[in-house]
Amino acid sequence: MESKSIIIYGVNPVREAFKIPEALKEIYISKNRVSKLKEIIELAEKNSIPVKLVDESFIEKNAKGVHQGIVARVKPKRTITLEEALKIPSQKQEPAFFLILDLVEDPQNFGSICRVADAAGIHAVVYQERRSVGVVPSAWKASAGALWHVNLVEINNIKYAIRTLKEHDIKIYGAEAQGEDVFWECDFRCPTALVVGSEGKGIRQTVLSLCDEIVKIPMKGKVNSLNVSNSVSIIAFEVLRQRKSL
Repeated sequence: MESKSIIIYGVNPVREAFKIPEALKEIYISKNRVSKLKEIIELAEKNSIPVKLVDESFIEKNAKGVHQGIVARVKPKRTITLEEALKIPSQKQEPAFFLILDLVEDPQNFGSICRVADAAGIHAVVYQERRSVGVVPSAWKASAGALWHVNLVEINNIKYAIRTLKEHDIKIYGAEAQGEDVFWECDFRCPTALVVGSEGKGIRQTVLSLCDEIVKIPMKGKVNSLNVSNSVSIIAFEVLRQRKSL
């Protein structure tokens, strides 16, 4: 397969790719799954996208998870600059809402977070280029194709991004189990950025020190933390709820 392309797999990521102009280069479908993938084949024919019927072994070789008998070669996901991201809220006439990922390394979490970001109307997801998972095939699958619709900012330094957002009067909330305030007591109607940390270590102390406020999700169980994508979902939809009248 061509080097100037990436591989995605699974029905939903491929289906969503049809909504992005010139995203799809080629689709590969297992000969054993043709009857179950007629919708995709018809969409491909309608959009003049080449479809190749291949052995299941070809699909297995190119997919790194549950593939549903389909992989596709697509153009790489375009990221945007932080400066471009900062223009989006005013273009949409909304208070800013950004999500900052501090060294999230698990592709399933990254994909699930992007699915939440799309659903909750987050303007951009900011993550560090090094020591973060980024856009990999399994993240596409976990996002159910939502990665196509989320603005991604890949940056060299998360702390630089936070300082820049603060210069634009965006309040920075860090989400940590040991936070000072319960998240629903915060006023998220103002321009907001939410910082979440990696699965095992949480937010690094140097990043936490830059946050304006540390919030927590109260829990009654014996395990004192949630999966990071679940935490993002809970807080993001509280932001959406508070802003429904704006």
